[in-house]
Amino acid sequence: MLLHGMPSEPEDFDPLVATLTRSHRVLVPHLPGYGRTPPDPESRSVDDVIARLERWLIDAGIARADLVAFSAGAYKAVATALRARVAVSRLILFAPVVGLDPEVAQGYRDLAAAVRSGAFDARPSWLDRMASPGLAVRDPQTAARVLAWLQAASPSVLCDELDAMADAEDLRPRLRDLACRVLVCAGTADSAVPIAWARDVARGCHHGTLELVEGAGHALLLESPDQVVRLTADFLATPVDAASIPGRT
Repeated sequence: MLLHGMPSEPEDFDPLVATLTRSHRVLVPHLPGYGRTPPDPESRSVDDVIARLERWLIDAGIARADLVAFSAGAYKAVATALRARVAVSRLILFAPVVGLDPEVAQGYRDLAAAVRSGAFDARPSWLDRMASPGLAVRDPQTAARVLAWLQAASPSVLCDELDAMADAEDLRPRLRDLACRVLVCAGTADSAVPIAWARDVARGCHHGTLELVEGAGHALLLESPDQVVRLTADFLATPVDAASIPGRT
């Protein structure tokens, strides 16, 4: 199951889907307010969205899955693995956000309030934050796709997500409870989620590995699709010890 970020497009996973469908059943849910899924007024917390994902998997008869997630989608993937209502055998986390320091959480709340009031326009600084330096000149088509994230969901959906992430439990102290293998990937030019965050996630897991994508910004799925596909396919091709999967003996 591939989980997109906030905001980002589910279609960013298309190169991965094209490769993984040769050997896996691949699910790419559109989270509430994105793509073909309308906003859910009852999903006010990150836990609500995670519970919805779990119900969807269980109703589909899926008891075990590998989870691939980007940015804030990584929080949902890690939480799903920790809850163990669906057994997670492997986690692949791109530029992961799995918990926020108090000052960063307050920044999320302040940003949501500024957007709601019309006092903040993200577009002028968006590429500086989400892409590697010079992407607009070097690859205008990819830069346009990164800018399109701002239309992936409505401002109200994004503001609700920012508030929900700010209020969510910090999962970093619980990373040691993950029994599954974890691959963490980060772009070396990511200014939205610093490499230090990704390194701390990998170190926090018993079975964590960090891979750096040289020169990529936060939008590493779009900037370095070939490397993203290779890292993911190689990691998923390695055998899994069933005894190490939560919920299995």
